[in-house]
Amino acid sequence: MRARNYSIPEVDKLKAKFIAGRIIPAIATSTAMATGLVCLELYKVLAGGHKVEDYRNTFANLAIPLFSMAEPVPPKTMKHQDMSWTVWDRWTVTGNMTLRELLEWLKEKGLNAYSISCGTSLLYNSMFPRHKERLDKKVVDVAREVAKVEVPSYRRHLDVVVACEDDDDNDVDIPLVSIYFR
Repeated sequence: MRARNYSIPEVDKLKAKFIAGRIIPAIATSTAMATGLVCLELYKVLAGGHKVEDYRNTFANLAIPLFSMAEPVPPKTMKHQDMSWTVWDRWTVTGNMTLRELLEWLKEKGLNAYSISCGTSLLYNSMFPRHKERLDKKVVDVAREVAKVEVPSYRRHLDVVVACEDDDDNDVDIPLVSIYFR
């Protein structure tokens, strides 16, 4: 039935086992190789004190056979006023703050936030008048209400994506913001 669904020539059970017999070892080989390469890089992370140049990105294709290793490229650094960050960074805020307090915290950094989202849900957008009613609610409560986020009792933070612009109306990409509410 699968062969018919994908317009593949139909074969008997013995031929199907023969084909699968070739695929399973290939999957095991590539999985073992990927796991080994990840572990080699993990040793470097755990040992600490390594520069970006000490790590390796690996591309492997067992079909041709191709095996290529290269130094990873450092992430692009964004700058705004006296701050700088990369996509690997994360901003943390402590305290169970309201949306208004989060907007003010960003304003102190010279950023005008116009949109705050959690997952696929929009918690706040400055263009929607109804969203102004949410400003005095706790961010975690708005996420529970709007995004239907289940926050387990052991979880201490909530991650939000914030879209900002500077005073000249230029978009500024900022890192993920983690709000520690407990």
